[in-house]
Amino acid sequence: MEKFFLCVAAAVFAVAGVHAQKGEKSAGVSLGYGSEIKSIGIGARFNYGITGRVQITPGFTYFFQKDGFSAWETNADVHYLFPVAGKVTVYPLAGLTFTGWKFDAGNAFGDLGGLGDVLGDYLDNASSDITRFGVNLGGGIQYRLTGKLSIGAEAKYSLVSEIDQVVAGAVLTYKF
Repeated sequence: MEKFFLCVAAAVFAVAGVHAQKGEKSAGVSLGYGSEIKSIGIGARFNYGITGRVQITPGFTYFFQKDGFSAWETNADVHYLFPVAGKVTVYPLAGLTFTGWKFDAGNAFGDLGGLGDVLGDYLDNASSDITRFGVNLGGGIQYRLTGKLSIGAEAKYSLVSEIDQVVAGAVLTYKF
């Protein structure tokens, strides 16, 4: 019986090691939603396997302008991969973020009709920019479609002074 459990354990570790190898690289695109800016974001990322289970993921996301606000974020996250079943992997993530938000008052009042046009013209030159550092905490899931292509979902909470938000979205990655 002990030999059986030993063989099963060896098989599980062998399969887990096949999924993500040290030095493995992939690049991807993402489409998400930011809860604080209330806007869609598009992004690009790069994954690099440090070990069989740990990968670093630098990335950039731009959130489209809505109600006068636009934003971007640059992230450096670490994922710890847990192969769950065959082609499925889940991961917690932690990392750092550097984000910039811009408010353009000239574009903030478009939904108000004529009054919005007047306010927009009056405040056309009023804008404000802020940049902040913060921390990301979250997780995700990946499904391997082929040996090179994966899809997934990810959600993370960006703890940033004055502009915390949850960013949730879909990710498509291609392994080199």
